[in-house]
Amino acid sequence: MFTEIASTDNSSLPWFLGALNLPHRLIQGPLAGFSCSPMRALFYRYTPPAYSVSEMISAHDVIYKHSGKNRYLHRAPDENKLCYQLSGNDGDLMAKAAKKLEFMGADLIDINCGCPKAKIRKRGAGSALLETPDHLVRIVEKVRDALQCPLTVKIRLQNTDSDLALAQALEKTGIDALIVHGRRWQDDYDVACNWQAIRLIKEAVKIPVIANGDICERNSLAAALAATGCDAFMISRAGTGKPWLYQQLLSPNGFDVALEERIELFLRHLEELSWLENEFQAVLQSKSLIRYYFRELGSVQLQTFYSLNSLPSIKEYMTRMNKHLTPSSADYVLHPHLTPGPL
Repeated sequence: MFTEIASTDNSSLPWFLGALNLPHRLIQGPLAGFSCSPMRALFYRYTPPAYSVSEMISAHDVIYKHSGKNRYLHRAPDENKLCYQLSGNDGDLMAKAAKKLEFMGADLIDINCGCPKAKIRKRGAGSALLETPDHLVRIVEKVRDALQCPLTVKIRLQNTDSDLALAQALEKTGIDALIVHGRRWQDDYDVACNWQAIRLIKEAVKIPVIANGDICERNSLAAALAATGCDAFMISRAGTGKPWLYQQLLSPNGFDVALEERIELFLRHLEELSWLENEFQAVLQSKSLIRYYFRELGSVQLQTFYSLNSLPSIKEYMTRMNKHLTPSSADYVLHPHLTPGPL
């Protein structure tokens, strides 16, 4: 089955999520603070994900706060299929927000029931919804009734009996797929995903189940497929700073890019962030993005980068880095005075 997912002939792998025809079964998940349009658009330089998911956005903000050119709502012209992920606790407000997003062109909507952040849980949203399953089901029913486009729900694990009962209850609401992150809300990333628990959920329902968590390259994808038997797979953190990830996963011989190309992608990412928000925000986010695009940089190089405070200074730094590229077999390495170190 993995060889099918890894096929380069994506058109031969039809998959329907509701009425949405998707070319393959790998999805770019939501990432708070990252998965806005500048990140998502870069995937389209290569084989893109089947669809991408926006940053989580509150239903209240969709209705009362955000409009126009906003990082949570903006969609780049070259983005294809896009899912907006909603959070909230009020079914009527969630339904109204979902309908607005559908009117704005959302290809599908996802309801977040997995965010572990304290500020979200205090509002009764995110993973807190799992603790009130009857209320959650009523919310999903209202959102489902408001939409024509496909609807998914993203949950986390609790315990086996609760997981199976909730999955079956959500299936009855008419959702088009269930996305399962293989950790509890209390778990940090050092806790391995429980793929066997996801398999039990997959076997308990007839709708598509999408596995999420601990998938970052071909081997972990193959392992997740074998362990869960899921219909599709959502990848989140591994997509940050790696716009070519899906081409790499779907190509039989893999795929990679040279450091020079990574520099160009990084600068493009920052330019689009600056356009969408402002230069200050772009420079601020660059401090996080640098470690994803250039994982080989050591502490000295990172500290130098962290001192930069404008896009021109960042471009100058990257130009100097590019000039010190030296060929090494089929790839590139940094010049000795920029020797890579551990992150």
